[in-house]
Amino acid sequence: MSYIVCHMEKYKRQEVSPVEEENERNENYKAGNPQIDSNRTNRNYHLVMPPPTYLEFINARIATLTLKRKLRSDAIYMNSFVLTSDKEFFMKLPLAAEKEFFKDCVKFFADKYGAENIISAVVHKDETTPHLHLNLVPITNDKLCSKDLYDRKKLSELQTEFYEKVGKKCGLERGKFKSGAKHLTASEYKAQKIVDEAEQQAEKIQAENKPYQEALEQAKKGNYAWTPGGLKKQAIAATAEAIKTKKENEELTRRLEASISETLHYAKKADAAEQREAKGNRAIELLAKMQRENPEAFEQLLRPTPKPKSNNNFKF
Repeated sequence: MSYIVCHMEKYKRQEVSPVEEENERNENYKAGNPQIDSNRTNRNYHLVMPPPTYLEFINARIATLTLKRKLRSDAIYMNSFVLTSDKEFFMKLPLAAEKEFFKDCVKFFADKYGAENIISAVVHKDETTPHLHLNLVPITNDKLCSKDLYDRKKLSELQTEFYEKVGKKCGLERGKFKSGAKHLTASEYKAQKIVDEAEQQAEKIQAENKPYQEALEQAKKGNYAWTPGGLKKQAIAATAEAIKTKKENEELTRRLEASISETLHYAKKADAAEQREAKGNRAIELLAKMQRENPEAFEQLLRPTPKPKSNNNFKF
């Protein structure tokens, strides 16, 4: 049975442009994600065409609001939804039916949150399973507030409503709503991929060594059902496999450590940049407050400090 999938992520201002680059994939885009087959990127298609830039669109929408105070530095500027099902579901659909399914997804979100708030809606066909990236500005009651739109209760209600209006008529089951999950960077994806490979390799080795272990147990009991020559060949093969496995595991470990190191490096850079921005915003707020409440001190702060006069009349 196939399920309808609705996954949401939240993005701050500084995170919007990287998401735009990955979603839109123009002619200069270089895929850093191993899941992407660049030879199939030309099959991607839009159901809502993107603006010149996502931030231009978002800033224009914010400019129409009557804001009582300045936006926080950690405000959510964009909510991004990934809407899809499993590979088996899409294998049964002709292209026209696939497009109708994704059009229904866009209509649902346009009706619920306002077509004027949808930044872009693009279907990716260059990955394992077709999926729709729908990006919107979280505006409600004349304010930018993702929290008001997508608290835990409202997310559950959204999933049910999305299933009833879109998934049910396609014969899909109601899925679980996924939100708040961290978007994997290319380096994080590679690290996860290496972990998966290591686990699969361990399972493979265990399965391949099972006959040798059984033969050894039988030999310990004095049951030599296999010929000595056969046992010798198996022992040689097991030794060769063990040497090969050791080398493969060492390589997997090296790759994993390198990928994790890369991930931590970029994470630290992102954290440092965010802290610098927060400190800068705080400094601006304090200066504005000083200007309002103590203009004389503010003016004094802006005056250049006079240089001390030199005195050449030395007395001995």
